Amino acid sequence: MPENAAEVTAAGIARLAGVGRAAVSNWRRRHSDFPQPVGGTETSPSFSLGEVEQWLRDQGKLAEVPLRERVWQEVSGDPAGAASALIRTGCALLLVHERPMVWLELAAASDVRFAELLPAALDGVLTARLGEQGDRPVHTPGARELRSRVPLLRSAAELAADLGARQAFEFLLGRYLDANPRQYTLTPPEAAALMTALAGATAEGVSVLDPAAGTGTLLRAVPHPAALHAQEAVPEPAALTALRLALHTEADVRVHAGDTLRADAFPRLAVDAVLCHPPFNERNWGHDELAYDPRWEYGFPARTESELAWVQHALARLRPGGTAVLLMPPAAASRRSGRRIRADLLRRGALRAV
Repeated sequence: MPENAAEVTAAGIARLAGVGRAAVSNWRRRHSDFPQPVGGTETSPSFSLGEVEQWLRDQGKLAEVPLRERVWQEVSGDPAGAASALIRTGCALLLVHERPMVWLELAAASDVRFAELLPAALDGVLTARLGEQGDRPVHTPGARELRSRVPLLRSAAELAADLGARQAFEFLLGRYLDANPRQYTLTPPEAAALMTALAGATAEGVSVLDPAAGTGTLLRAVPHPAALHAQEAVPEPAALTALRLALHTEADVRVHAGDTLRADAFPRLAVDAVLCHPPFNERNWGHDELAYDPRWEYGFPARTESELAWVQHALARLRPGGTAVLLMPPAAASRRSGRRIRADLLRRGALRAV
């Protein structure tokens, strides 16, 4: 198998062939020429996508696979991981979206030449939309990193021609999130829309911050922003958020990877609205290091009150008259350890509704 070739699981083979996973297991037992595993584990092996497709084609079992399914299989089977492949694909889709003629000119070259020329073009569009290399969570991939992914990037551009670059990325991101349900805590789109309305962020030209951005669902719900700011502790979702927002809006987008409470990326920011779905019941939020932090205007949160730390962080990043809306667990409104902070929030008019 070629180095860095895409891989596919048994479930992926089932989708390609339009059958159940039991049928794939039967093929492996009954057909001695069925491709051998190239990775994974004994209980969950992975196979070369190219070898599997050739075998299915030879057997007359290859279903008419939609292009978007084919692209997703290439993303999910990437040896470096689906998140890494999705980030590189998102970079290419952003170039297709922002500078389509540049993409077409580069894509006319051979695969090797294409991989050599692409980094400079990607760096240009990433810098224009997300900031300089060291100031954004998406690094510019090099030629060596892109060489094995050229077929994927070409397929993704073909998908963008069908769906649009924005919808192509949303489809791939949605499939990635569906495949990793335990890795991410997602904000339901209905809740995101409600929070946006409550914050007054549906008005045109607002500036909005999400300090615990996840994969960007809350900020994507803002319809007409002037500027979107996001911070996310984990680098990969931070990069996905940056690409998602850059594809979604023409507004100024600034995204940083890092621990918001311990290392705020926007210490002097004052926005119209803050939208936040923070992690719940987090004990290791920085209680020991942040005792004298100026954000605790309403009181120093107990170790068990991470949610009240997020509330005060959100309030500290608002302009006068701005609104913060946070999605919180019910216990945050009644825990004894947070009653003094809650009382001060009420007494000083900072809390409007629960």
